[in-house]
Amino acid sequence: MFRIAIQPDWVSLPRGKSQSFSDRWIELLREGGHEPVIVDANKPEFFDEVRGCDGFMWTILQAVTSRHFGRRVLAALEHGMGMPVFPTWKTIWHFDDKIGQYYLLRAAGIPTPDTHVFWYRNDALDFCRTAKYPLVIKLAAGIMSRNVQLLHNLEEAEYWIDRMFGAGLVALQKPELGGLKGAGDRARSAARLLVKGLPPAPNQFAEVQRGYLLLQEFLEGNEFDNRITVIGNRAFGFRRFNRPDDFRASGSGRIDWDHTKIDPAMVRLAFRAQRKLQAQSFAIDGMYRKGEPVIGEISYIYESWAVEACPGHWEIAEDDTEATEMKWVEGHLKPEDAILEDFLSELNERVRPDAARNLMPAGAH
Repeated sequence: MFRIAIQPDWVSLPRGKSQSFSDRWIELLREGGHEPVIVDANKPEFFDEVRGCDGFMWTILQAVTSRHFGRRVLAALEHGMGMPVFPTWKTIWHFDDKIGQYYLLRAAGIPTPDTHVFWYRNDALDFCRTAKYPLVIKLAAGIMSRNVQLLHNLEEAEYWIDRMFGAGLVALQKPELGGLKGAGDRARSAARLLVKGLPPAPNQFAEVQRGYLLLQEFLEGNEFDNRITVIGNRAFGFRRFNRPDDFRASGSGRIDWDHTKIDPAMVRLAFRAQRKLQAQSFAIDGMYRKGEPVIGEISYIYESWAVEACPGHWEIAEDDTEATEMKWVEGHLKPEDAILEDFLSELNERVRPDAARNLMPAGAH
């Protein structure tokens, strides 16, 4: 039996859905005869409680506080205690950081769209004056195509360069200056600042971005992206079609789960990247550049329901780093079940290397 510390998580998703990986983990651990220990990383007794456990699991979400707080706690446990955790540092350090993701993929030799990151205003201007448009501009943080826009000309590029190398911004959206709504918003913000001395309160996903410019080439002809999620030796895949009259697919809700339409080369690329980067959980936005698969962005977390809706998944052997032999396995599988199965197997190998790997309760899949 293992004692697993679990930090509760819950998130409200678009279209009336919600998810909690921790609730499912707690349920399965109890069914399997293990002991989930529900902890709160905000409490002073947190480290003492975790110290008596065999591992720690926490699904960190996109909210600013969750990201910054959670990454630090997980790294401290993994580094300072040597404790098995989900997600590991290698799995999560680049979460919701598109610049970090690009640097990581480039360093690992994994194909990406042609990407440019500028840390100085003059370098950004020099590039944009001679660049071929359109270009895709992105903020480092943002999900579901938030903070991703298309630049059509130098004038648009100069506008965002002025913002990014000036006061900064929290979203790639121009302020609404006209009409009653714009006037009312500005009046309320001014009154709040004048009377209470408080600037406008950002939402939980808002984080000031400044001092850089992130540009990617626009990949023409991609009417959808391939969302491939790899957990251990399993890969789940579906296609996400672009929004109407838009180049962005993430968050469109236009999903095709027909696995026969998924390019095997894209699945192999996802497997290879996951093995190379040693990620426990790894989702890619896969597109094509001149007919070749490339990875635009990566994430360790995703909407569970969409992965579970896949009619099956591909599997490879542990030592098949190039994913040369992929086997299709029919049947729906919750990604949180797969994550927990792998985590328990890791604990079992550390503590009892010769024991059987199947520690999940019967019927958990």
